[in-house]
Amino acid sequence: MSRENVIFLTIDTLRPDRLGCYGFIPSITPNIDQLAEKGIRFTQGITGGSWTQAAFPVMFTSTYASMHGGCLGPLSPERPSPLQALADNGYATAGFSTSPLLSRSYGYETIFEHFVDLTPGEKDPWLRSAKGGHHLLTQPATHFISNLMGIKTRPAKIYSSASEITDEICRWIESVNSPFFIWAHYMDVHWPYHLEDELVQPSQIAQAWRDVVHLHNANWNGAVITPDQRDRYIDLYEQAIAYTDHQIGRLFSFLVDQGLDRNTIIVLVSDHGEELLDHGRWGHWEDNLFDEILKVPLIIYLPDRDKKVVIDDQVRTLDLMPTVLDLCECPSPPGMKGSSLAPLWEADSGESDPRIAISEMWRDSWHIIAVRTDKYKYIWDNRRPEKPLLFDLEVDQEEKKNLAFQSPEVVSDLHRHVEMVLDEMEKTKSEQIESPELDEEMLGRLRDLGYVQ
Repeated sequence: MSRENVIFLTIDTLRPDRLGCYGFIPSITPNIDQLAEKGIRFTQGITGGSWTQAAFPVMFTSTYASMHGGCLGPLSPERPSPLQALADNGYATAGFSTSPLLSRSYGYETIFEHFVDLTPGEKDPWLRSAKGGHHLLTQPATHFISNLMGIKTRPAKIYSSASEITDEICRWIESVNSPFFIWAHYMDVHWPYHLEDELVQPSQIAQAWRDVVHLHNANWNGAVITPDQRDRYIDLYEQAIAYTDHQIGRLFSFLVDQGLDRNTIIVLVSDHGEELLDHGRWGHWEDNLFDEILKVPLIIYLPDRDKKVVIDDQVRTLDLMPTVLDLCECPSPPGMKGSSLAPLWEADSGESDPRIAISEMWRDSWHIIAVRTDKYKYIWDNRRPEKPLLFDLEVDQEEKKNLAFQSPEVVSDLHRHVEMVLDEMEKTKSEQIESPELDEEMLGRLRDLGYVQ
C-alpha cells in the first residue's frame, strides 16, 4: 500500500481565471503556479454545487448534493465516508475549517479524527448597532478619533486568516507519526475580501465599512455597482488571492523543510467561483449555475512525478475522493457516484469516455440542475421547467444565447441526466435534514458573508 500523505486544500470562491497557471497576467499566484508546473492541471474542472453547502458533500462523499436528505443541514451520516476508509487503512485524518458552513454546527467534525474549527471570535464595534452608527463608521473622522482613544473600529473578522490556518496545519503535522490526510479550507478570497489586519488608516477603515454597506445593498436591495466600484472590488478580490497564495506558499516551504514534499500528494481546488457581474450580479448566488460559478481550478501534485501535465477533458469535483482513495490504494465505500481521475494521466490508459458533470442548487422545494458536457450546458429549474436553458459552450462561452427551443433533441437527451439525479434523490430519500439552531454570533457571520439578509 502506498503510504503517501495527502493534503487537500480548498480555497473558497476562487475563479480559475485569476491564477497565473490558468492564464492570468501578470501572475499574482506564484506558489500555486509552481505547484501546477510540477503537477497535473485540469482546465475543465466542474464543481457539483453552486455554493459551499451544496459543493462540499459532493467533494467529500462523491454523492450529489440533493441525495440523502439534501445539503442544507449537517452532513448526513448516510452518505458514503471516504475519510473513514482512509482512517480504516491507517491514515490519520485532520480537518481545518474557517467557514461557518463547514463547522461543527454542520457536522463536519464527524468525518475527521482531528478537527479544528477556527473562529475569529471578534465582535463588531458597538457603533454598528447604534442608531446612526453605520453612517459614522463610514466616516474617516470616526476612526481617527477612535485610534487616538485606542478603540478598534474596523469590521470584525468573520473568518480566521490564511496565516492562522497554515500555522495550525504545520503544528499538527509536527505531532503526527503516521501517514495523514489533511483537509484545509481557506476563506480569505470570500467576500468581504478585506485583509482586516491591514486596515490601519482611518480612510481605509471607513472605506471598508462603505464597501460592506454597499455590497449588502447591491446583493439584497438592488443597489447599482458602478464600473469604478467593480474595479475596486475586483482589486480587493485579487489582493485576497495573492495573500492566500503567499500563505499556501508558507505551507509548501514547511513541507520541503520537513522532507515531506517527497511523499505528499497535494490536491488544490475551489468549491465554486465568483460572479463579477458576468450575468448582472455580484457574488455567488445559489441559483447561478453559469460557468463563472461552476468552473473551478483543480491541480493535483504527485511526488513521484515532476512533469507538468495539462488535461483538457471535463472532470468533476465528484471524482476527487475516488481519486484520493485510488492513489492511496484504499478500497472505496459503496454508494459513491464519481470515479478516479488517475486514468486520465496514466500512459496508454485509453480513457476517452466523457464525464457528464452534474451541478445543483437545492434549497427546500427549489431545485436547479445543470448538466454540462464538453459541448453543451443544460439548466433545468423546477420553478420554471417549461423554460430550460441550453448553451453551446464551443461558440458561446459566456452563456448568453439560449438554444433550448432551437435544439429540442439536445434538451431531451440531456434531460435524461436530470431525471437520473431526481431518481437518485428519491432512492436515497430520508427525513430532510434541518438546518441547525444557530446562535447570534454564527448568524452574524453568515449575514456578513452574504448568506442571510
